[in-house]
Amino acid sequence: MSEPKTVPDLVWRTLLEAPERVRLQWRTPSIQTLTSREVARIVSRWSAALISDGLRPGERIGILAPSSAHWLLFDLAALLAGAVTVPLFANVSLDNLAWQIQDSGMERILVDASQLELIHSLDLPFLRPLVLQDLVASVETATGPDPVVDPLRLRPEDSATLIYTSGSTGRPKGVLLDHRALFSQVRGAQTRYPVHPTEDSAVSCLPLSHVFERIVAYFHLANGYPLAIATDVQAVGEDLATFRPTIFTAVPRLLEKMLLRVRSQVELAGPVRRRVGKLALEQAANPPHVLSPALDPVLDRVVWSKVRSALGGHLRLVVCGGAPLPTYLESSFNRMGIPVFNGYGMTENGPVIAANTPEHHRAGSVGRPFPEVQVRTAADGELQVFSPSVLREYWNRPDETAKVLTSDGWLATGDLGRIDADGYVYITGRKKDLCKTAGGKYVAPTPIEEALTGHSLVEHAVVCADDRKFVSAILFPDRLTLADWLRRNGLPSTLDPAAPPPELVGELDAWVARVNSGLNEWEKVRRWILATAPLTIEGGGLTPTHKVRRQAVLDKYRRELDSLYVEGSRR
Repeated sequence: MSEPKTVPDLVWRTLLEAPERVRLQWRTPSIQTLTSREVARIVSRWSAALISDGLRPGERIGILAPSSAHWLLFDLAALLAGAVTVPLFANVSLDNLAWQIQDSGMERILVDASQLELIHSLDLPFLRPLVLQDLVASVETATGPDPVVDPLRLRPEDSATLIYTSGSTGRPKGVLLDHRALFSQVRGAQTRYPVHPTEDSAVSCLPLSHVFERIVAYFHLANGYPLAIATDVQAVGEDLATFRPTIFTAVPRLLEKMLLRVRSQVELAGPVRRRVGKLALEQAANPPHVLSPALDPVLDRVVWSKVRSALGGHLRLVVCGGAPLPTYLESSFNRMGIPVFNGYGMTENGPVIAANTPEHHRAGSVGRPFPEVQVRTAADGELQVFSPSVLREYWNRPDETAKVLTSDGWLATGDLGRIDADGYVYITGRKKDLCKTAGGKYVAPTPIEEALTGHSLVEHAVVCADDRKFVSAILFPDRLTLADWLRRNGLPSTLDPAAPPPELVGELDAWVARVNSGLNEWEKVRRWILATAPLTIEGGGLTPTHKVRRQAVLDKYRRELDSLYVEGSRR
């Protein structure tokens, strides 16, 4: 038999060749399991049903349902039927959702039963919803032999998926990827992250509508070991404790929340354990060490081992992407015996561009380029990429496609970075986010914002510098951490951001000063304000993938920021 050339072919062969190992699981709240044979049965029947229903090769078909094992199986079934799947974020505005549906030209869309009313409200008569619960029931009641699946009908150059990037401004752009792109990514991951099919297992908790988690899910299935799908990211800790995986993917914010929970538990301990716990967390977060490394075994026994146990006790590989990973987070988890490997990518490259691995790992970097991926820096410091996984085009946007691809076919990432002598890639900022102060100095806001969020009280930070006399910042507090901090310091739980208590101002002033100590003079944050409300997707401050919409935030807080530049202003 010839070598597989597409992800559906690769996964299908694994289902047939390793039936005793592959299984999909989830909690509802009891554990539900699909064996390899059940997975193959569902995929084959759904794929055949789509074809018999008149699905045309290359036809776009939407997936709006919440992440689940059946979401993943429908995606595979649609791909095997020759469709181009279009994953959609359920938390985008109704206006953008309707626009993406019409722009893609889809005629069918997978939805959960609870989303039917939403789809009907869009008033799109050409769109036919496929209800997930009905599809599941159709397989449960089906009789007769399962249809024959022919994954070889797919060609590497065939279109596979159309993914709308969230974007920070304007309409989302549809990134068209072919089967070659997805296959290159999965094969690259298999090369860089060796696994043990009889020993490894994984938990998936990030949205499958994001290409990063989709590629990861394909990787798990292709490797033939158990995969659990988290149905609620807020309860991922329970999934980790239940399924005890060895492999896990995350975004920095998720790791940060895990660490915040540990800190909260430390604060609730008795005086001695609280003191030891704080020292253990400080020791883990700071590579130069707070205490002698000789005390690490004690800290491990008292604190670090309990953190590992709370996360299932078997994690050996945590890959983090989607946003910049603060140094203190990377250090904290690695020192506690939970290996975290930072990576970098973008939807337009399907997505991984570079990643740290167990064999090649350098703190502070995003690792070496993925297999088959070449990375170079342009004259202005922009990172550019050439690989089989680069997008074919922006759907219906030839002008935008021309802007993102150079004359010699390289993808312009929009990110500023450098590559060291050993090939490790470092991200230094966003090209379009580079600010120029009124004094003519250039400031990259991203590294400063990352440093500011290193304090547990700061969930998000947005830097203001363009055409300003100096750098200022908006600090968005983490509500749970702030409430706990106010309680522990004997302060009222109700906070007026316009007049925060002196104790809180002092705490944040000290932190800003610490961040400033590592910055050039013109980059230092001279004044800051405390935000009045958290950043949310619904409020327009975050993209569906939880990236900050900087310009939208700056516009919203324009008046408060202007006040910082008035003579006599304190903060």
